[in-house]
Amino acid sequence: MQGDANLYGSHPFYMVQEGDGQAHGVFLLNSNAMEMVLQPSPALTWVALGGILDLYIFLGLDPQSVVRQYLQVIGYPMMPPYWSLGFHLCRWGYRSTNATREVVRRMHNANFPLDLQ
Repeated sequence: MQGDANLYGSHPFYMVQEGDGQAHGVFLLNSNAMEMVLQPSPALTWVALGGILDLYIFLGLDPQSVVRQYLQVIGYPMMPPYWSLGFHLCRWGYRSTNATREVVRRMHNANFPLDLQ
């Protein structure tokens, strides 16, 4: 894979567990704009503006087996680095420099590790 490869992907998928515990899942692989609309049960409208429609249907005895099949198609998610799983402070929402300083002061007083922000 090249360093500038686009790694973004949308994976429209739904799964249903029936009353007997069995499950099924449906995944539509398509790079065009899509819309899913939940209709009165048991209907779903799936609209794609074009492209190739690769429709995957997964059948299983339980939801776990359906998810395993789905992950075999799309791949397993990457575990983020340990340090990234902690507290995150957004840069938006501060109305002034003084408001930002006040947040930093309060975080320092509460012993938040600001060096990871």
